[in-house]
Amino acid sequence: MHTLTLLSIIQSPTHPSLTMSSSSTTTKDVARKAEDVAHEASVLLTGQVPNSDLAMGHPIHPATVHWPIAFLSATFSLSALTLLPPSYYPSSFLPAQAVIPSLAHYSAAAGVITAIPAIITGLGEGYELIRAQYLIKGSWTKLFDDAWNMKDEGGRKVKMTVKHASLNDIVVGLAAWNWYRGYAYPNQPLPRINILLGAIAIPGLFYSAMLGGKLVYEYAVGVQRQGAGKQIKEKEQ
Repeated sequence: MHTLTLLSIIQSPTHPSLTMSSSSTTTKDVARKAEDVAHEASVLLTGQVPNSDLAMGHPIHPATVHWPIAFLSATFSLSALTLLPPSYYPSSFLPAQAVIPSLAHYSAAAGVITAIPAIITGLGEGYELIRAQYLIKGSWTKLFDDAWNMKDEGGRKVKMTVKHASLNDIVVGLAAWNWYRGYAYPNQPLPRINILLGAIAIPGLFYSAMLGGKLVYEYAVGVQRQGAGKQIKEKEQ
């Protein structure tokens, strides 16, 4: 009788172990579906059509970074000029010093706005890169260790990508802050701390751009999925 009772409990759909197993399966299914959606979205952001070999044309992210680099460099450089005393300001070949704050303000606005597509498409590229490395290495621990210590090419690419993205986000965030601070009075110079941080951000921006160029031109990240780049990659394999 006890055996029959135990079997009836185990077979009951309301048994805690079965409920827990069902809940775990449901969670895994939801996570898998969410990952599938994220993967398809990131593939689209990289310039490909999901679940096909079709490409939308030129890789998107490398084509979106030039304008924000130009505008962000301009806004921080222009802001730094406001620190110069009038007697040292090179007015012979630069605009009047009085208009520099407004030029810096609108350059910050342009830098932030043009950075939005670069950040979004960069997220797609980064997601696909890290996802591919995770599938190759089989665990997050190994992926993190290889990236942190740059043990192989995949680890180097992941670490460089994280550094590239982090620096860009900091620089864009600072430009957005400057834009916000100057919104009400665009013709007034920014606080000195903002200007000094902007001056520090310039080499950070250039270093980040160098990392991005290295990822594209040295490691072919994002440019060997289609066109001539894909043909070269297939020949090398």
